[in-house]
Amino acid sequence: MEQKILNYYKEHEAEIFEDLKNFTLMEASTSDLDELLEVRKFLEKLIIDRTGIEPFVYETEGRHDVVKFSYGEGEEVVIVGHYDTVHPIGALPYVIDGNKLKGPGVYDMKSGLVSAIWAIKAYQELGIDPGNKIVCVFNGDEETGSKDSTEIIKENVKNAKAALVPEPCTAAGDLKTGRKGNMKFAVTIHGKAAHAGNAHKDGINALEEMAHEILFVQSLTDYEAGTTVNVGVAKGGTKVNVVPDTATFNVDCRFKSMVERQRVIDAICGIQTTVPGATVEVEFIDGKLPMEETEGNMALFAIAKECGDKLGLSFTSKFVGGGSDGNTISAMGIPTLDGLGADGDHAHSPEEFLYIDQLLPRMALLATMIPKI
Repeated sequence: MEQKILNYYKEHEAEIFEDLKNFTLMEASTSDLDELLEVRKFLEKLIIDRTGIEPFVYETEGRHDVVKFSYGEGEEVVIVGHYDTVHPIGALPYVIDGNKLKGPGVYDMKSGLVSAIWAIKAYQELGIDPGNKIVCVFNGDEETGSKDSTEIIKENVKNAKAALVPEPCTAAGDLKTGRKGNMKFAVTIHGKAAHAGNAHKDGINALEEMAHEILFVQSLTDYEAGTTVNVGVAKGGTKVNVVPDTATFNVDCRFKSMVERQRVIDAICGIQTTVPGATVEVEFIDGKLPMEETEGNMALFAIAKECGDKLGLSFTSKFVGGGSDGNTISAMGIPTLDGLGADGDHAHSPEEFLYIDQLLPRMALLATMIPKI
């Protein structure tokens, strides 16, 4: 089946790349709401034109709509992806540079959505029964954390036996069996203002307290456990001759496990002051839960490896730092495999590209996996 599908893609190579070009040229970052609507409409039309299936659209209050369509019968296998990008409109040209195809979102992850659509088209035209009901769920706000779409995604994947995410593979071509979770904290310290010369001892220096707290928070990093805690912004004080009564700092945390997540939450939310009289407020800002390397995730990777070998693809499994909607699904206990999209590099940068000669084999990998799940 692997070669049958790959050969089909080769026969339709010009159409596939034309679809990808047209889709990529429909530009919109997550915040470009009017343009994002046009991207969504283009995506709907592409689904209809290629598969004959009328998608359903969940319109969200924030205008980051979710597009859903399904094909086949049986237990559900979901394919989850996003049609928003991080690039400002007009920032990147669409360029072919040797074996590299460059453009806004061409790698992350419009090629992944084209791959999902063409998988269904291949099943239809080749008479292949995927053996499962394929449910595709594409959102428009993944790059900013999927605030509008997370609950819609969760509702549509709750009965799935597996989830496949055609986000880009790693720069080395590997698939993603785990992703770190993330969360943030905003810490505000209150002291007491006083004249730095005449009444220094009457003041409570919020910056002094912040220095103690930053050192403590930074110490929570545990590289062996895969946890990083970073104070990225710190502010305080008004004038050099005034004891500062307020200071703030912001914390970013990435973690591989729920155990580590709770350890850091407990430590920062329970932080104790050192400077007498100082008080502290901590705002916890939740993010994505970790996509842990579960047995189910690794079982999906084994299927992908078997299919990849038959397609001449060489890759291994990786635990990566960045998150995706696969984190949310995996945390629901659903086996999830990420990185099933294009091979390339430099996502989220002006140098974003995919390797042209690797696109069709990577598309075939996604399509040939599904009947084997």
